Amino acid sequence: MKTVKSILIILGISLVIFVSCEKDDTESAEGASFQIEFETITSDFDLKSNETGTLEFSSGQIILESVEFEASSDNDTLEAEFEIESYITIDFATGETNPDISAIKIAPGNYTEIEIELELWDQSEQPSIVLNGQWTDTHGESHPVRFEFDSGQDFSLEIEGNFTIDQETTMIAQITFDPGVWFSGVDQGMFSSATTNDEGVIVISSGENTDIYDIVEDMIDLVSEVEISINNLNL
Repeated sequence: MKTVKSILIILGISLVIFVSCEKDDTESAEGASFQIEFETITSDFDLKSNETGTLEFSSGQIILESVEFEASSDNDTLEAEFEIESYITIDFATGETNPDISAIKIAPGNYTEIEIELELWDQSEQPSIVLNGQWTDTHGESHPVRFEFDSGQDFSLEIEGNFTIDQETTMIAQITFDPGVWFSGVDQGMFSSATTNDEGVIVISSGENTDIYDIVEDMIDLVSEVEISINNLNL
C-alpha cells in the first residue's frame, strides 16, 4: 500500500514534500531515501489588467550555486544534513538538473524540523535566471520576451512538526518555480510601453525595462523565505 501526503505549498517557489511508504528496490541499510524534484510552470498566465493579454515562459535556465538540506530532532539528538555546492543548472523546459541532484540517503528516525535552502548563482555577471517566452498583446499579436534575473537570492523553507521517517520511507521535495507569481503585480500596460532590443525582444533585466523588473524582483524577494509549524504530524 502506498500513501502520499502533501505537507505544504508556498508562493513563487512552492515546495511540496511527499512521503511514500512503498519499499524501493534501491533501499538498503544506508537509510531512507530523500529526493529533490523541480517543477517549472511553462503555461501562460494573465497579467494584471482588465484587458486581455497573456505572458508565458517556455524555456531557459535557472542556475544554483548551492542546495542545502537539514533535518533535526528535539535536543539535536538526531541530525541529517547535506549540502551541494556546484554550478547546478535547472532546465526550465523540463525541470531536469545538471548535474543530477535528485536523490540521497538520510538516517531513519523521528525528526521535528526540516529546512531546505537554495541559493541562486552569484559568482559572476551571468544572470542566475534567464527565461525565454512571449507576451501576447490585446490584439492577439505575440512578442518575444526574455527575463534576466541577476541576484544571488536565497530561497529557504523551514517546517516544524513531528516527522517519523522509517527505513522504507521515500521522501520527495518537489520545488516549483512559477513565473506567474513573480509577475503577478505587473500590469498589461507596462508591456505595451516596454522597449525592445535590436532583435525586437522585450528584455526585462536590471538594465532594461526596469519598471517591470523592479516589481518582479520585489515579488521574488517577498516569497524567498517561509517558516511553517505543523503540530502532531506523523508521516
